[in-house]
Amino acid sequence: MRSRIISFLIDNDINKNIVGSEEWAKEKLEAYPELAWLLSEEVEHTQEGTPAQQESSWSWKLTGSHYPEFERTIATLVNFYLLMDGSDQAFDRFIEAQQPEEALTRERFNALHTYVAGVVANDGAIIKVIEADLILGDMGKTPKARALARAYSIGEKDQDIFLSECLKKCPQIFPTFEKLPFSLQSDIRESSGLVHFGHVTHLEGGPEILKKLKGSNIVANNRRAFDLLMITYMLDVSGARAHEANRGSKSFTNKTFLAINGMREALYRLVKESESNALSSYVDFRAKLLGLESGTKEGRLLGRMGAMMRLFTREEGQALKTAYQRLKKEQKAVLEQAFDPLRIREERTPTYVPAVFVNFLDTAVKEGMSKEEAVQKCLGEVVVHLADFLQKYRMGKAAQPYNLNQTLNFNKGAGQIRGGNIRILENHVFSMDKDWNVSLS
Repeated sequence: MRSRIISFLIDNDINKNIVGSEEWAKEKLEAYPELAWLLSEEVEHTQEGTPAQQESSWSWKLTGSHYPEFERTIATLVNFYLLMDGSDQAFDRFIEAQQPEEALTRERFNALHTYVAGVVANDGAIIKVIEADLILGDMGKTPKARALARAYSIGEKDQDIFLSECLKKCPQIFPTFEKLPFSLQSDIRESSGLVHFGHVTHLEGGPEILKKLKGSNIVANNRRAFDLLMITYMLDVSGARAHEANRGSKSFTNKTFLAINGMREALYRLVKESESNALSSYVDFRAKLLGLESGTKEGRLLGRMGAMMRLFTREEGQALKTAYQRLKKEQKAVLEQAFDPLRIREERTPTYVPAVFVNFLDTAVKEGMSKEEAVQKCLGEVVVHLADFLQKYRMGKAAQPYNLNQTLNFNKGAGQIRGGNIRILENHVFSMDKDWNVSLS
């Protein structure tokens, strides 16, 4: 008997190759020219995790070199079809790279399948829209897209804002976008830049990160368009660690499901409630997962810290609380100033801050620390120092002047911690270059 995933592809005449095969990836590369833009050493890749897998990667098989962002993007497309399929075989493939104790359950995979299949409704046009969104999402990391955009005076450094500007000013630079029907192009342009779901999931900013989404009324008036954005984000998350292992999704575990589902439920509140109320409900949700007292100033602060550090258990919450209680009064004040989750700031949200914390935790555990010890060290050393840097920048005391319209990017710093050892922080400080990239020097 054919598996449902193979049957799905043949019966719908989309592709007659098994999803995720080398031939399937090659056909996607031919169908979507922008994928080739990711096959370059000059592509800026996300500095999270370890790019360990080589010979098994699609890019290695197709070109003889390993390109992390190509892997991540192809993985999102594969996982899209696995979720649409929903079979036992698709489920087994989806969780193949996950640790058994953290693996997504069949029940939650079913919930994702029901959600995705219900929104897509086997509509070929919608499938193409989601694929286009997944492929275009990281074009801001490619020299090719940036070179084409410069002809239209687009030099935006923030990759998400870059894409939004391109879709409004010069969408014709993307062949995949140009092939879509005009009505679908309009839908993508209108929804582009409304919200950065990752910033919400990891509580990287305050209520201001929901301002455009709330103002658009898309949650209330066009739920399907909102759900399409949400599905694209979930798929993007599913490919986050594909540069390490590209069989299924290494990253979309039970914990990831909990976080994203909680975030989605909080955003549904925007139909009737304010940005602050919607965000505070999610902050409280994250605090409760950690066994912290929700609704309190300390509980919400630590709830945000836990979300940024991607913590989920009560043991981790207790370690976080213990570390916080050990801080000096002035250190607590710095944290509260920098990371109060309900403080509204009229600035761009700094990016890749969670990657700094997560890479530190991963490195500390690999060096022999328990998770609880790593959490305490991360809060007491990394988070406090990063918060101090943010405050100095906001007070105009950093290398570059404070600018509401520039995005602080911590990707380089995250890469340094990932590639070295955690003691790098003992004799380094956070500093920024002329492009607002923050690293340790």
